[in-house]
Amino acid sequence: MKNGVLIRNATAVLPREIREHTDLWLEGGKIAAIGDNLSVEGAAVIDAEGSYLMAGFVDIHVHGGGGADFMDLSKEAFETAVGCHLRHGTTTLYPTAVAAPFDDLKTFLEVYHTFAAGSELSSRTPGVHLEGPYFSGGGKLSRGAQKTDALRLPDMAEVKALLDAADGSIKRWDASPELEGAIEFARYVSGLGILVSEAHTDATAAEATLGFENGFSHVTHFYNATSLHRKREQTVYAGVVEATYLDDNVSVELILDGCHIPREDVLLALKIKGVQKVSAITDAMRIAGTDMTGGKLGSLKNGMDVIVEDGVAKLTDKSSFAGSIATMDRCLRVLCLKYGIDLPTASAMLSLSPAMLMGIDDRKGSIKVGKDADLVLLDGELRPIKVIAGGKIYEGAR
Repeated sequence: MKNGVLIRNATAVLPREIREHTDLWLEGGKIAAIGDNLSVEGAAVIDAEGSYLMAGFVDIHVHGGGGADFMDLSKEAFETAVGCHLRHGTTTLYPTAVAAPFDDLKTFLEVYHTFAAGSELSSRTPGVHLEGPYFSGGGKLSRGAQKTDALRLPDMAEVKALLDAADGSIKRWDASPELEGAIEFARYVSGLGILVSEAHTDATAAEATLGFENGFSHVTHFYNATSLHRKREQTVYAGVVEATYLDDNVSVELILDGCHIPREDVLLALKIKGVQKVSAITDAMRIAGTDMTGGKLGSLKNGMDVIVEDGVAKLTDKSSFAGSIATMDRCLRVLCLKYGIDLPTASAMLSLSPAMLMGIDDRKGSIKVGKDADLVLLDGELRPIKVIAGGKIYEGAR
């Protein structure tokens, strides 16, 4: 587009302030200028009419959306899910695989490469996230909606084979730190620059801390499927939650659909960890962005049956939530309209904090000259009007 795009009269949500009557010039897929009353000859003009302008959302844990799951193992499923979340303001995401047999995980990685090489949306996905399969199956609360028969101990031969198939595309890998072989796994994988996260774990605080000392540095969907203090055989032990709060270097992510985590726990995480260590996620499954009332978590072939009730996905026996049906704009509304979090803090949780965690904050996560033109324009109810990704304009899904 000749001379790019000029956004006029936006209420821009910046890292430390909300700035009214702001103009942005987008050129070459980048934010070229921020100011008042900018004039760029030949630029296409968007009159924001005072609407909120935020950095595009960065979702570091998402399984699907729009009726598709990344474990459907097809390029079309990737296209559908990425496109769905894009319309809801997510301009960067990391397709997430559930625990599955080796062949399915290998195919997941191969399909990602096909998608990355041949899709107009491929620039929205800098890499992938493996949630498992090295998880504890000992307790229902820690197992969550992961399939029991897919869980196993870390196997370094398998780990290396998946890394070979990934060819650098795995940016994050989750495991239970208490498992035999988990420390060797974490040391090896983190040594490659991959974020290693404690997840679906029944670890004691001592086991979690040992993990943090040996490569684990993040906690997956904090509070959910993570242990906390309780009695075991007449002795009380602290858990992953307490160990995480005691280690200033460990970051967390929160499923902010308004169902998984109460307001008080969100405020506690922000108070203790600080916003830079707290990322919002959807943990969305295929039903996100649809009016479906049921479906599969994971692949259509052998995924877990789920139902939608009270705004959240659940296993059919209602023993556990099964991911969420949220999109990131819903998380924004929960934070600001339901939990009373201010917009700059919410923006950091949705964009800058996850971008920092994944090492992409030099180009994404905030409105700043020189960064990618990844933006979302929202109305007064915080619903997307337009989404801009790399300077390309999409209609929002409000």
